[in-house]
Amino acid sequence: MQKDCKLILVEGLCGTGKSTLAERLHHYLVQQGKSSVFYDEGAEGHPASLNWHALFREEEYNEFLERYPNLANDISLRAIKDGSNFLLPYRGVKEFNGQIALNAELKSRELCWAEMPIVAQSEFTYLIQRHWARFVELASLTDTVYVLEAVFFQHQIHDLLKHYQASDSQIEQHIQGIAHEIAAMNPILIYLTQPSVRDQQVWISSIRSKPRFASEQNIKFMENRKRIELWLLDTLHFATHTIENVHLDWEDVFFKMVCAMKDQTEDALCSNG
Repeated sequence: MQKDCKLILVEGLCGTGKSTLAERLHHYLVQQGKSSVFYDEGAEGHPASLNWHALFREEEYNEFLERYPNLANDISLRAIKDGSNFLLPYRGVKEFNGQIALNAELKSRELCWAEMPIVAQSEFTYLIQRHWARFVELASLTDTVYVLEAVFFQHQIHDLLKHYQASDSQIEQHIQGIAHEIAAMNPILIYLTQPSVRDQQVWISSIRSKPRFASEQNIKFMENRKRIELWLLDTLHFATHTIENVHLDWEDVFFKMVCAMKDQTEDALCSNG
């Protein structure tokens, strides 16, 4: 694997096989004797994602603790303080089970993938970049290789386009800020793609029984996302590899992913493949 790489990012549109292949890549690393962990986009305890995190200002946070005195200790133990802000991860917290009012409030304060934005775009960018910085600090304490799926491009760009109607340059600034934070991990980004966004969305819509994936609105959104993501790949200052899955040949794609991790000058199979 490329020297000192501690982060592998697997990105691409819905239906490109990101989750399955990223997890398989993690298992491959373990088999090779590497210390590796895998997080898909919705994993509980995700170290870099702010999905399922509620945001409070300091005064709001203190009032929140007062409303739920019996849970104040559990809340305090989980809250992430960032200046005058508090981020509270709440997915899968057993102490919150059955707390209908509490969970409704937390959901209404979600920073990412929310029904509507709760902060200005500049603060959204700042909070996410800060969280990636905390992740890098945590990762620096071990030799573990992190395999992360759909959290570097997908979630960022989805919210920036949907909630903030961000321009290409604003999206680039946001992504470059994260790229700067993770540079010390010597990351590799593997981007999985298929020739036709339309065919891809119709296919994934049918196998997941989600008709909205094949709607004209979603197809256009995904086509624009792919345009932005392919453009961003050329702006990054770390290794990126685009793998096109023309024939839905998952074994071939996985082989290419493994080769992308390696120094191909030292791997004859990948060099000649």
